[in-house]
Amino acid sequence: MRVMGSRPIAAIAVAGMTMAILAWLAWNSIDLIVRVALEHWGPDVMGAKVEVSEVRISPRDGLGAVRGLEIGNPPGFSAPRAARFGEIRVALEPSTLLSDVIVVHELAVESAQVTYERGDKTTNLDAIQKRIESYAKGPGSAGANDAQRAKKRRFVIERLAIRKARVLMTTRGLGGQGLAFDLPDVELRDVGKRQGGVTASEAAALVASTLQQKIALRVLTNAEALRRGGLEGAIDALKGLVK
Repeated sequence: MRVMGSRPIAAIAVAGMTMAILAWLAWNSIDLIVRVALEHWGPDVMGAKVEVSEVRISPRDGLGAVRGLEIGNPPGFSAPRAARFGEIRVALEPSTLLSDVIVVHELAVESAQVTYERGDKTTNLDAIQKRIESYAKGPGSAGANDAQRAKKRRFVIERLAIRKARVLMTTRGLGGQGLAFDLPDVELRDVGKRQGGVTASEAAALVASTLQQKIALRVLTNAEALRRGGLEGAIDALKGLVK
């Protein structure tokens, strides 16, 4: 039986210590990891530039917040951004952080400022939502999609809330001006529970779809209010939004 020499043993020990240190640094630098992930992969998901002001996440208690998340406008739209979120708060179950399915006790989106811009054929939010849904489905056949999704980390969100969202309806010709209104708060329960979790892109698609539905209802309501109020020229300026 061959006895391993001291040098290989020392090398293994150093490698093990190095891996432990790197793992510790990664665990304690999760703020930076999340921020880099959002700004690096976010544009692939959204089809628009993504910037973040601040990320604070504690893997020990599962509490975190993303502040100043800004999503740019897709190509073909003139407004400076599609959305800016004041704060996104998250409460995770720490015991599930290394599991295939992470349990999120609460995901709260606060003070979103959304720009709803009508282009020549579609709106900026439609373009972003289609991009997210396409990313969530993944390339290839249905079987390949299932295999790819199975490898992704999935989430069960017990409570998803969108609060204090404000929307600006505009067109390219208005130069960033338009009609602004507040959206009613939204609350969803047990997102992904029945299907064993959703991927991050699937959760993003759900948020985008929910906002789209709320905005569509308010667009009709505000158009009627404008007509009743007789605001001269307002309907002409915003007619592209209510077609």
